[in-house]
Amino acid sequence: MEQYNWTNHYAATLIQNDLKYPFRSYDITNETGFGKVISCDVFPGLQTVYNDLHMQYCGNVVPGNDGILEISYCMEGRYECEVSNQYCFYVSHGDLSVGTVGCRESGGSFPTKNYSGLTIFLDAKEFKKQCDIFLREMKIELDEILKASVQYPRLCILHGNPDIDLILKSAIDAQAKEDISLLRLKILELLLLLGRIDFESYKDMPAYLNHTQAVLAKNVHQMLTSDLSIHLTLKTLSEELNASPTAIKNAFKTVYGESIRNYMKSFRINEAQRLLREEDRPVADVAAMVGYHNPGHFSAAFKEKYGISPGDHKKCVRFEQ
Repeated sequence: MEQYNWTNHYAATLIQNDLKYPFRSYDITNETGFGKVISCDVFPGLQTVYNDLHMQYCGNVVPGNDGILEISYCMEGRYECEVSNQYCFYVSHGDLSVGTVGCRESGGSFPTKNYSGLTIFLDAKEFKKQCDIFLREMKIELDEILKASVQYPRLCILHGNPDIDLILKSAIDAQAKEDISLLRLKILELLLLLGRIDFESYKDMPAYLNHTQAVLAKNVHQMLTSDLSIHLTLKTLSEELNASPTAIKNAFKTVYGESIRNYMKSFRINEAQRLLREEDRPVADVAAMVGYHNPGHFSAAFKEKYGISPGDHKKCVRFEQ
């Protein structure tokens, strides 16, 4: 039987590379950024897909399919899942989501334009048929995982489980090294663990927002980042968007994972680093463009983030070129 076609989720293009079967590499590009995907046919009926994405969104909404289990682990970044066009919830570093393909989802995006992690697509019927010996001998309770994947109004999210972290990081490393034997072992180990987890203890879902609140956070982000040389106050944002300061702060942190202050500090320095690499501008001009009108403060903040002064960074870029 043909493997489930996970590429329906992505606008991905298979590229020529030196990866050996069963590993395949894909490029993704659109107007919001770029990404790379590596897939592997691990078992009949089970595929792993490693995502390294630097974009606002990718892929397509797919029809619901209760027969295909979708297990996603977020290693870095942040993912927004819109459900039934009514509300959004968010997964971030260390979160594992368990659901079925298209499960109550009507859209998804990456608010911080950064996401890396591993997704497992499991065709329950085919996997049971072809890998019954593994399930029986290892006493993997696949039916318990399937039950958990459909019983919640939202996807079932597991937060900060150290055992899951250890298994999935090893699986991602095995996928990167094209080590199919270790990857198979880690996937079976994960299924064994998930089959024994008390999902009820994880029934508290991640923070979620209704559609209006999510739009508010994104409007705040647009205003803050459209001209980094300007520092907008919370009062100004509140007046412009006709929303209370508390509503703005709470919505922004839920969508972007940080307070406005911390997020914008990092955003400004990241943009400065990009400008120094891509444009031939004096350091002082770059500092002013990203909202630092005191060169000393800019240099200190840049060095805190990158471990090097902006001037030295600029010299390194010229040397590389």
